[in-house]
Amino acid sequence: MIISLIVVIFIFAFNPLSSLFLLAFSVPIINWLFYFKNLEIPLADLIAVLGLIAWFLALLYKLIFQKNVKVKLKFPLFFPFFLFLLANILSLFNHPAPLTGFYYLSRWLILLYAAYIFLPINLLKKEKHLRLIVWGLALSSLIVMMSGWLSLLTQDWQNSFFRLKSISWWGIYPFGENHNLIAEFLNAGAFLWLALKEWASSTRKKRIYNSIFLITVAAVILTFSRAAWITLALQLSVYLLWHNRQHLKKQGGLILLTAVAAILIMLPIFWRMNVLQADNISSTENRLLLLDIAYQAWQEKPILGQGTGRFTELVADNIRFSAKYGDPIDSHGFLQKIAAETGLIGLISWIFLLIIIAQQAMIGLKKYSRQAPWLTPIWIAASGGIFFQIFNTSYYKGKVWLFIALALVATELAKQKYGRKN
Repeated sequence: MIISLIVVIFIFAFNPLSSLFLLAFSVPIINWLFYFKNLEIPLADLIAVLGLIAWFLALLYKLIFQKNVKVKLKFPLFFPFFLFLLANILSLFNHPAPLTGFYYLSRWLILLYAAYIFLPINLLKKEKHLRLIVWGLALSSLIVMMSGWLSLLTQDWQNSFFRLKSISWWGIYPFGENHNLIAEFLNAGAFLWLALKEWASSTRKKRIYNSIFLITVAAVILTFSRAAWITLALQLSVYLLWHNRQHLKKQGGLILLTAVAAILIMLPIFWRMNVLQADNISSTENRLLLLDIAYQAWQEKPILGQGTGRFTELVADNIRFSAKYGDPIDSHGFLQKIAAETGLIGLISWIFLLIIIAQQAMIGLKKYSRQAPWLTPIWIAASGGIFFQIFNTSYYKGKVWLFIALALVATELAKQKYGRKN
């Protein structure tokens, strides 16, 4: 195993983009786990760590053995992310086991920034490099989507409610067992096909990418995930309005007519969703109880919070949750998790981080989206991934933040290419 890891590191060192492509391709695979003593490592994080080691060794080699080598490192989102990290560190003062809390922020936050933000920004220097990693994520979303459609073959359509969900591969659920876990990735991945369409050189390829986009959107709808529906509705609205902003007055009636037609077509699916939610009261009650646990925890320690990484512990201590639902789960939504764990300081710093990201998106889209039309769907993909986390648990996962890193890279590359023309 050690020899294999060394060989992989050397391959990544000589071809850093290969590590980033494999990372992009593997980010939705959260349940293929590797174990080292008590350490549990998902496939994507293992590739991320090996990629970081390889990149660092290659950089060290250049600095030592190559003369006149200038290394310019970029630290994207460093200030707002550092403030959020500092808030998590301060929360350790309220943590009953500070070392456990420090491991949590190192495992999830520091690795997140290093592997999924810092590394992509410093490796992707050209538009063709960006396109390669977008292909990695798009192909990964294609596999997730196809596995979702295949899940329909194993379901009882007549006697139970059907929906697209994860399937087992050789005894494991590589993308997670919950349907929301595939829905959130498809919400983001779908729009990458529109970005690839803008790069495509032939009409045939454009039609293929449009078709894959529509099939993926249909898959998102048939997950019957409330969060996915809300996210998709916002994504499509923003895309259509932004894409047609110059002709909005002329095409406003057409857009409205299209929206009405889409709603009419969706009426049977809306009815089916209503039936599902009528039978899904326990899920809503579960979320409300988690929200109540978070609010009580925040009230007890409103400034610094209960300590980073403690949410599942707080849920486990709640007798009502344990009696009704069993094993504790993490917060379904980053707002209540951050408020409970890191208090007002953490919540403010997190919102500040999101504002900076939104500011980068608006500046890039306003200045360069006309000359670089692939920029818009990439940002919509990234925004959908992070918006979904208002309702889900992947807020510190690479499959959310790699999209954001690519959007930042795309903006920078568009600026380099078209900045002088503005």
